[in-house]
Amino acid sequence: MAINRLLTLGAVVALVLLAFGQCFADLPRGILERAERGDCDAQSYLGHLYLAGKGVERDFARARYWYQRVIDQPGADAKIIAHANLVLGVLYNSGKGGKQCHKTAVKCFQHAAEQGYTDAHISIGLMYAQGLGVKKDYRMALHWWQLAEQKGHPTAAGYVKELKEKMASQG
Repeated sequence: MAINRLLTLGAVVALVLLAFGQCFADLPRGILERAERGDCDAQSYLGHLYLAGKGVERDFARARYWYQRVIDQPGADAKIIAHANLVLGVLYNSGKGGKQCHKTAVKCFQHAAEQGYTDAHISIGLMYAQGLGVKKDYRMALHWWQLAEQKGHPTAAGYVKELKEKMASQG
């Protein structure tokens, strides 16, 4: 009886170790070391992996950590920084992976918008429309959504139309 339990326990431990090892099997060799040494591409990639749960267990706090490292990295590519700011804005806005802070989310979205991320334009518009991290201001929301519409964002026109109708009905 004890031997059967021991064998069963051994099998469970083996499966857990196999599964644990498999969690990191998809990580490129040396990616963590490169990220820790300041490679912003590796940091961004790790942020993405933790955000999506690809090759590692999904962990919003670690995603937030690695994306923050990207934007703090001197000399990092502007597009990589903009993407990191967009993701950080979403994480701060939702509170996933740490403290929720709408003001920080708005700042992150603004940095991403400066680099042309139309999703950031939409997000800033939503923050103004809802008064999250900024004073509620439909005109500012409309401004950001119109910018996104001009740049071809697929849902911006709907936001613009809906807000114009709302503003017209309120006088």
